[in-house]
Amino acid sequence: MLKKIHHYSLKPYPKNFLLKRPAAGASIIALFNYLFLMIYRPVHTQPGYLFNYELTMAIYCLGGGVAAFAAILIVSHSGIFKPGKRWNILKEISAIILVIFAMGTAVFLLAFIVEVPGDRWNLDTIIDSYRLTFMIGGIPLYLFTILNFNYLFQSKLTHQDTGRESEGEIEEIITINTPLKKEELSFYPREFLYAESEGNYVNVYLQKGEEVRKEIIRISISSFEEQLSELSFIMRTHRAYIVNLKKVTEASGNSLGYRLNVFGVKSELPVSRRHTGKFRALYSTAGR
Repeated sequence: MLKKIHHYSLKPYPKNFLLKRPAAGASIIALFNYLFLMIYRPVHTQPGYLFNYELTMAIYCLGGGVAAFAAILIVSHSGIFKPGKRWNILKEISAIILVIFAMGTAVFLLAFIVEVPGDRWNLDTIIDSYRLTFMIGGIPLYLFTILNFNYLFQSKLTHQDTGRESEGEIEEIITINTPLKKEELSFYPREFLYAESEGNYVNVYLQKGEEVRKEIIRISISSFEEQLSELSFIMRTHRAYIVNLKKVTEASGNSLGYRLNVFGVKSELPVSRRHTGKFRALYSTAGR
């Protein structure tokens, strides 16, 4: 039993969206909490002695959001949660606890401003601040973590030697044409790692020797995909991503979706649910 718990606790786990994006994450937490307090009005919440209920809760939520932003920044830059290291459920829970602690501290301190003056420097008041923050303030964090919970029970697929081209393999250079006459991009198939859509542009990541180079071209992701359609090992895995399956070192997931580790790339790339069937079929032969 302990062995199983240890296995799942260290297993790769997708990072909570709110912990990935400090500004967006803190904003979602603050907005969700405010709407929750406005709709349900928990019995433990009440207006301050200077402000009405709506403004009192807005001050608490804004302060909690600022504290969450600071805590998420610490998580993003701390050596313990270093981005280059693989994320797991233990790091996820530890990061959430840190954010809840920061928000609870903010709620406790803000009470000195908005609540009726009194002796608030006591253990019961401190514990109550953290308890309410845990029960209400952390709900968005819990929801986003639970959404990824299925990844703890997913299967893994691996390829070997994906960073090297096949011995004696001869490739023709690929040229991607864009609507702009003077703009084009050429590369060998073995150099292509993946492409990511960004508005009217596509970011193309190429392996040049020991480094990964990013090239930006003005083209739609659909047009880019069409021009690579003859290469069976390059596929559209998501509405915004095209991946060279020969460069995938590990695929973790199930029929609900996969997360891909690509040679030389730190971040994980997604395979959406609609593409999982095609992905499994192509991935099983791409490394041969």
